[in-house]
Amino acid sequence: MPGRMKFDTIADTAALDAIAPEWTDLWQRDELSTPFQSPHWLLPWWRTFGSDQLFAIAGRDNGRLDAFAPLYILRDEDSDDTLGIFIGTGITDYLDVLLAPGTPADGIVDAMTRDGACATWDLQQLRPASALLRAMTPPGWTVNTEDQDPCPFLRIEGAGDEMQNLFSTHFRKKLRYYRRSLARDAPVSFEQPTAQTLDQYVTALFELHAARWRQKDMPGMLADEFIQRFHRDAARRMFDAGALRMHAMRRGESIVAIFYGFAHHGTVYYYLSGYDPALERLSVGTVIVAHALEQAVREGAHTFDFLRGAEEYKHAWGAVDRMNVRRQLVRVQPLTVDR
Repeated sequence: MPGRMKFDTIADTAALDAIAPEWTDLWQRDELSTPFQSPHWLLPWWRTFGSDQLFAIAGRDNGRLDAFAPLYILRDEDSDDTLGIFIGTGITDYLDVLLAPGTPADGIVDAMTRDGACATWDLQQLRPASALLRAMTPPGWTVNTEDQDPCPFLRIEGAGDEMQNLFSTHFRKKLRYYRRSLARDAPVSFEQPTAQTLDQYVTALFELHAARWRQKDMPGMLADEFIQRFHRDAARRMFDAGALRMHAMRRGESIVAIFYGFAHHGTVYYYLSGYDPALERLSVGTVIVAHALEQAVREGAHTFDFLRGAEEYKHAWGAVDRMNVRRQLVRVQPLTVDR
């Protein structure tokens, strides 16, 4: 219960690293968690992009970590304004706290808002099921809640061995046609990375993703060296945790497409892909996503999440939108009376 739980603030990176095993255990116990609340994602993010004041909140019940909020505070040196946000904000599709089953979020919100540590908490990319959206508003604070970004998802449970219960006969015929066309001049095969080949696959992802964006005279989101450093670290940690879902498609000897995603609690998350733009007319992008979907069905996943953005191709797969929510907590400033 919240009354028995003791909340502490983690204010330095070494302490955040040290809590990783308990953090991972809580991530596994929280049935609403996604890969993006794990230390495998957020520790690399903090080490690559983190700044200002770390303000992670750990709640313990009889010594066990049962609540965790990965937060930090930005400070404006010119105005002394403070803004609290989640570690991971920006490139992370779902942000949230972690809670053991049956643990409410009120204790975390109380720890966030006590002692005047921060004037505004901007909690972005919350899913509709987030316990933070049901937490009580502390006295002296106001709340603003608004829709943020759509995240299309597809239910795949019971899809059938050949996806016959998920896609129309016409669509499955088109997929077979695309595969035959790609294999016409060279054999096509699919691979998953090993510990030894993972870095090679990540490099291929960067190169293929950049090749597509170069056609638009744009660098693409993976061009930045800090972004690349982050993804190499996160992909390795996700791989070691068994949460990485990366598929490479070879045509002959060349890797021509990469699917980069994750899996957790029965959902496969499609984060990014890259493919050879010279093969776009053969629908190589559709083929690599279809392969990832089939693999998700085989492993028993019930949901395939396309993550943020309402791009038309996601809805073409049959995905439906689910709206992320932004909740802002703002401390009410006391009124001053002129005398």
